[in-house]
Amino acid sequence: MSSIKFLFPVLAFIVFGCEQKKDDKQFEQKVLDEIFVEVVNSTYRDKRLYTCFPDGGKDIYDEFGEWIKEDTTGQHKRDLACELKREALKKDTLDLVIAVGNDGLINDSTAVQKYNTKKFTFRHLSELPKDTEFRNWERKYDKFAGAMFLSTIKFNSVRESGILSVNYACGGKCGLSYNVYIRKINNKWIINKVQQTAIW
Repeated sequence: MSSIKFLFPVLAFIVFGCEQKKDDKQFEQKVLDEIFVEVVNSTYRDKRLYTCFPDGGKDIYDEFGEWIKEDTTGQHKRDLACELKREALKKDTLDLVIAVGNDGLINDSTAVQKYNTKKFTFRHLSELPKDTEFRNWERKYDKFAGAMFLSTIKFNSVRESGILSVNYACGGKCGLSYNVYIRKINNKWIINKVQQTAIW
């Protein structure tokens, strides 16, 4: 009988703990759903702009195969063409495709398409084989803007403010990291501050 008396509070504690974790996760998911698009809009950087560079000239070698210099003939024209392309890309802001990695609350079963807007189309990063330079994404989607990863949201004790980390990758050695601070004002979650933490 004494063992049953001991076992009951332990089981109750475990059940309560599981329910609390479930409630915490549901609360976090609700907040994420509310702020997701605004977080993306406040932090994303279009990969196409970060990886758009003018073509260089041809390398010039001597008769022994030693490199002499780069032929800069027509470089001004190439620079101008690249700048015009960049300006066109800056205005091309609809139907941008962003791949979302499995971090935080996001996993393969998350319906990321529910966040789609006229500006953004979200896809799972796992949709295509892993490629650190995202060439497969560029081939499939003309408007591929990069890959993003979101952490879990850490709330204060009264759940009226929180912070999450956001990372954007535009290539193997190309990316940006942010801390996004959120607050609840008039029963609505808003972004209070965005802090860039790294360029890589």
